[in-house]
Amino acid sequence: MKEKIKILHLEDSQFDAELVARELKRGKINPEILVVSNKATFINALNSFSYDVILSDHSLASFNSLEAIRLVRQAGITVPFLLVTATMTDVFAAKVMKEGACDYILKDRLHRLPSAVINSIEKHALKENHQAAHEMLAFHIENTPLGFIVWDNLMHVKVLSKKAEEIFGWSLKEFSENERNSFSQVYDEDFLIATKASEDLMNGIVQRNTTQHRNITKDGKIIWCEWFNSVLKDSDGKIISIMSLVQDITDSKTFAEKLEYNQSRLKEAQAIAHIGNFDVDLLNNSEAWSDEMYEILGITREETNPSFALFLSFVHPADLNYIKSEFAEYSTSFTNTTLAFRFIRKDGAIRHGCSEARFEFNENQKAIRLFGIFQDVTDVNLAEIERTKMVNDIMMRNTELEQFSYIISHNLRAPVANILGAANALNDAELSFDDKEILFRGIKTSVIRLDDVVNDLNHILQAKDEVNETKEIVHFSALVESIKISIDNFIDKYGIEIKYDFVEINEFVTLRAYLYSIFYNLISNSIKYRRPQVHCIIEIKSRLKKNKLEFIFMDNGMGIDLAKNGSNIFGLYKRFHTNIEGKGMGLFMVKTQVEILGGKISVQSVPNEGTEFKIEFEL
Repeated sequence: MKEKIKILHLEDSQFDAELVARELKRGKINPEILVVSNKATFINALNSFSYDVILSDHSLASFNSLEAIRLVRQAGITVPFLLVTATMTDVFAAKVMKEGACDYILKDRLHRLPSAVINSIEKHALKENHQAAHEMLAFHIENTPLGFIVWDNLMHVKVLSKKAEEIFGWSLKEFSENERNSFSQVYDEDFLIATKASEDLMNGIVQRNTTQHRNITKDGKIIWCEWFNSVLKDSDGKIISIMSLVQDITDSKTFAEKLEYNQSRLKEAQAIAHIGNFDVDLLNNSEAWSDEMYEILGITREETNPSFALFLSFVHPADLNYIKSEFAEYSTSFTNTTLAFRFIRKDGAIRHGCSEARFEFNENQKAIRLFGIFQDVTDVNLAEIERTKMVNDIMMRNTELEQFSYIISHNLRAPVANILGAANALNDAELSFDDKEILFRGIKTSVIRLDDVVNDLNHILQAKDEVNETKEIVHFSALVESIKISIDNFIDKYGIEIKYDFVEINEFVTLRAYLYSIFYNLISNSIKYRRPQVHCIIEIKSRLKKNKLEFIFMDNGMGIDLAKNGSNIFGLYKRFHTNIEGKGMGLFMVKTQVEILGGKISVQSVPNEGTEFKIEFEL
């Protein structure tokens, strides 16, 4: 070996010590040996230096190898300890091995010493690596937002992470003392689901599975849980336990049920208001219509496939060129559009329709989806126009809600899948230490991603839940001054100038926390996206316009290309200046809070000139 091996040798015979050193060198070992001959010098050496291995004769004057081993272990030193002695009985050999010796070599067989030293060092290193890997895995398990449980082949709990204890309320001790198994806390109506999942694993039908069912916590609360289960086998391929990752999905389940309920109510509303919706996948050239779309046109889903060509076939001949021209225009500009025209039902009835369409873009600003609504407005009179507008708004909000639900679901499942894949890969006994390090880093990265998405979701849902807080009179100038104080370090550092004019109206009865958040986010955005070489000026004005309160936020920053990004400006996780750090949450939250307060927000912007946001509230 080229690297030096540091050896502490307890030996009172100089001749024997030289024999040991010579034999080690003959065995291609490069030793750095400190020889000590008594208890005092041995203790001093233990306290003064660190060693790769300790060699010891058994019998010395007033000192022996058993005492030496005990001193080493009491000092917390774990390096290999080998006996090099003249004689050794089987009984004594068993005793010293029990005390902690790794091996023993007789002095008349010193040719074994080099290989014994190398083997003991390699085994020690492997043990240390296994311990480090175990501690790292334990750390990730305890810090993941998912609970971790290990069951034996009788489905009794053997390992229960802190997060799992938090979810169910039971400790590992309580599980053991009460002889609770995996089915003890399953809700009665879901018992068959849980037993089927475990039987499939234990019988070898599947190696892993995922299931959702209700569980009962220690305090009697019924919760929904999602389980990610995988079997663990011994070297003979026999199943010895089941590992499970579990998360409480009660909130997301409730959210999904509400969404399903809203979709049902939406379908009813579509039928009442004669509003259908369409969804076009521009990448795969496929299109879907709601039931009411077919009903409006007087056809059935079974008799034809939805397409733009089919829709054009129902447009009144006098309006056909207009529709084609408008479609060609917004198909190249990718702008939102609203069209009013006549159409002829299958039964020949001439009706009046109104269609509103929007585009969805990917991260490269390529249009990937066209979606919108189509309404039969023939019987709508002037008094019903406002109601129609409200229903359309509900339609678009529901579509945005579905999009939001998809984003959150995708971002939650991706890191969970990564964690499961890495956890399963760790079952491979042939994995190298470096491979395990890579897997552990992957688990940690996925846990952080998962935690970020959960925090974002909590933040958004909290904003929607706080709408019932008490409203109060909010003074705009005081609000801006409060924000300026909170960001004075940025104002001083970058020379930010914030002007405001609230002479016309300076107060409004509303939720202070929401209005503060709206002002703060818009001001922060202007600072974040300022032009580096231009003095940053932010202007805020309020004014009365008929029965409305208007806020105008203006800056001279980078601006936004609305022709390219206009439809996504308030989208969740949408960012338009990737060179500047951000998450794409700010403007989404601004729009959400403005609309919760009953207002509207719009934007005008020119790249490299600045941006203007206008917010309207009814008084």
